Amino acid sequence: MKNVIVSMVALAGIASVASAQIGTNDGRLVFQTWNGSAWSSSVLDAAPGQTVQFRAVVSYAGNNTSVFALGGITYQPTFSNADNTGAGATVDTLGSYRNGGNQGSAIAGSMLSAAEGNDGNALASGYGRVVFGGTAANTSSQNTVTNFRHGGGAAVAGAPAGSWLRVAGSSVTNWPLAALPTAADATATNLNNINRGVQAGQQAQTNPVTGLANTFHVAGFQNVVIFRGAITLSTDTDLRTLVLSSAAGSLQRVGATNSADDNRFMTWQTNNFGSTIQTGVVTTDASIRIIPTPATAALLGLGGLVAARRRRA
Repeated sequence: MKNVIVSMVALAGIASVASAQIGTNDGRLVFQTWNGSAWSSSVLDAAPGQTVQFRAVVSYAGNNTSVFALGGITYQPTFSNADNTGAGATVDTLGSYRNGGNQGSAIAGSMLSAAEGNDGNALASGYGRVVFGGTAANTSSQNTVTNFRHGGGAAVAGAPAGSWLRVAGSSVTNWPLAALPTAADATATNLNNINRGVQAGQQAQTNPVTGLANTFHVAGFQNVVIFRGAITLSTDTDLRTLVLSSAAGSLQRVGATNSADDNRFMTWQTNNFGSTIQTGVVTTDASIRIIPTPATAALLGLGGLVAARRRRA
């Protein structure tokens, strides 16, 4: 496992929520891979051992004309069908993170810039969160994010069937439950499994108490890049497809401990003093299809030809 650090913003510090009412699913969380010329959520064909660049982008798709900036979102990137066993010489491996993963707006040089979020080239200085660093928390279990392996020889730890990579806080060793439908489900542990995921958040553009500008604030609500990463595929030549998404149940929950309110949301700022609206989130996945080596492809082609002849016989 490789560690990265992410600053977790206290929920009350991100912005003042204008209403507890969840809006329609106007939030968009889109995962994309770099195809050599553009970012896309379409299926990307890649070779065993290839390094693929990826990112997460958010947008507001509603009709509230007051929305002008991201408030915050909590999520946990995942890769399904990951090679955790190393049937070839290596396993699927995520890229290293800038500043050892210790990232936050107040930590000089630790955050990726907006330009780096748009850059499809390999980032030699490391990957991680883009622009929205929030305010660093003091507890390491709230800051440290780890790349967890689930299944395929690794501990399942509550993950769905299969073999997975997941990014979350170091204390979130278990996969977050997909739903917490009852008050009894809303335990402190289960909520921490959500709140200590990866977070993109920012405080108000203007401090409502001092009137001073927040130098870290970034306006914009369309195609806002919040994360950049890379995955180096294993050398296994089996045909498989990895799906890049976010763990079901990792979005922020309305209900606190012992609350049955399991509605999930992200926030968007509607004025410079940090008032926000809450919206549901629609997630768009990206896929990486592993193509075999030429030799394997030739064998597969021969096998397919033989099979076709048998079917015609």
